[in-house]
Amino acid sequence: MKAKVLIATYYWPPSGGPGVQRYLKFARYLPDFDIEPVILTVKNPTYPIQDPTLEKEIPKNIKVYKTRTIEPFGLYAGLSGEKKESIKPTIELEGETVRSNIGSWIRANVFIPDARAGWLITARKRAEDLVKNHQIDTIITTGPPHSVHFIGKQLRQKYDIRWLADFRDPWSQVYYNQILPRTAVAEQLDEKMERSILTQADEVIVVSRSQAEDFRKIVERGYRVITNGFDPADYRGIIPQETSSPGLLIRHIGNIGEAAVPEAFLKAVHELRDEMDLRIEFIGDVHPKLPKLVGQLKLQHIVAFEEYQPHRIALEKMCGADILLLSIPDVENIKHHIPGKLFEYLGSGRPVLMLGPVDGDSAEILREEKAGTACEFNNQAGIRDALKALAGQNGKTISEEYRTNHRYSRVKLTEKLAQLIHAKTP
Repeated sequence: MKAKVLIATYYWPPSGGPGVQRYLKFARYLPDFDIEPVILTVKNPTYPIQDPTLEKEIPKNIKVYKTRTIEPFGLYAGLSGEKKESIKPTIELEGETVRSNIGSWIRANVFIPDARAGWLITARKRAEDLVKNHQIDTIITTGPPHSVHFIGKQLRQKYDIRWLADFRDPWSQVYYNQILPRTAVAEQLDEKMERSILTQADEVIVVSRSQAEDFRKIVERGYRVITNGFDPADYRGIIPQETSSPGLLIRHIGNIGEAAVPEAFLKAVHELRDEMDLRIEFIGDVHPKLPKLVGQLKLQHIVAFEEYQPHRIALEKMCGADILLLSIPDVENIKHHIPGKLFEYLGSGRPVLMLGPVDGDSAEILREEKAGTACEFNNQAGIRDALKALAGQNGKTISEEYRTNHRYSRVKLTEKLAQLIHAKTP
C-alpha cells in the first residue's frame, strides 16, 4: 500500500518560474517510490509569471485540489502604480514616487509573513478534509510564501500528522528583506512566526548546507538538505535554437532584480568589445536599470533583451549558448543562495560564468562539477579574464543516462525525499 502525502504549495502550473518546478517534479517521480501525492493549491492565484506549457507535465492520475484566496495586490498595485499581475513576491520595493514608497512600506510591515496569507482562510479547512478523506500519512508545506507552513502547523497540532516544512528560500533572512523599509516590530513578529514553524515541524527541509547553517542560528535542530535539480526528461529531443549571427553567445536565462544587475560584467564586456566578438542576451524580466546601463555603455548593438520564455524554449536556449551567465544578487548574507536555474545550466552542459560570492554554495557546485567559473560580483578584471578563458571551452556532451544518474537529477532528489517520507518520526 502506497504512502499518501499531501503537498500544500502556492505555486503550481500554470505558474512559471523556478518556484513551481520543485514540487511539480517531486509529484512526477514520487509514485515511482511507492508514494501517492495529493496536491493542495490556489484557485485564483496572483502569478507574476505564467507558463501554461507546464500544465502538460502534471501527471494525469494525480489529484489536485484548489481553493480560493484573498490577496491585497489590487490595493498595492494601485499605490505603486503597477498592474496587479506585475507584482512579484520578491520584488525589490524601492520606489521612486511617494505612492510607490507608501505601497512598499505597507507591503513590508502589514502583510506578515507575506501577502499570500489570505489563502489560509480556505486552505486550512480543505487540508483537514483531505487528510480525513484520503487517509494522508504526511503533509509537506513548501514556501515561499512561508504563510503556507501554517497549514502544516495546524494539521500537526490537530491530527498529530507528520509534517515536513520545505524552505526553497530563507524566511526572515531572505536577501530582499535587507532593502525593504521594515520596522523593528515587523521584523520581530516575522521572526517569531519563523521560530514557531522551525520548532514545531517534524522535519525541516532546506535547499543548501549554508541555508541549514543560517537556520540553526535561529533554531538549533536537525535540517535535511535536498537541493533543487534538473529533470533529465526535460532535455529529451532538445534541439538548441541556432542563431545566424557569428560571435560568442552569452545568455542569461531568468529574471534579474535590481541587486543582480551585472554592472561589472557589462563594463568588462565594454572593455572587450574590440577584442572579442561577443553577443549578450538577457531572457526574462529585468530591472529597468539594466537596459539603462546598456545604453550608457553604448552596448545596444551587442546586448539584446527577450521576454520570459516557456520552460522548454528556455532549455533550448540554454543548450544553444556558448556561455551561460548566472548573476547572484549583490547583497549581504547571500552565500547560501543557489538559483534553481544553476542546476538546469548544469544539465545543459554549457560552461557557466557565475557572478557572486566565490566562497558561496553556487561557486562550490561549479567547482565540484567543473562546470564553469565563479567571479566576485564587482570584480571587473576577474570577469574580463574569465570571459577570455571560457571562450575557449566547448562545453560537455551529456547523455540521458548521465543526467538520470546525476546527483542533481530530479529522480535522485525525489528518492531522497521519498526516504524522508517513508521514515518513522523519531
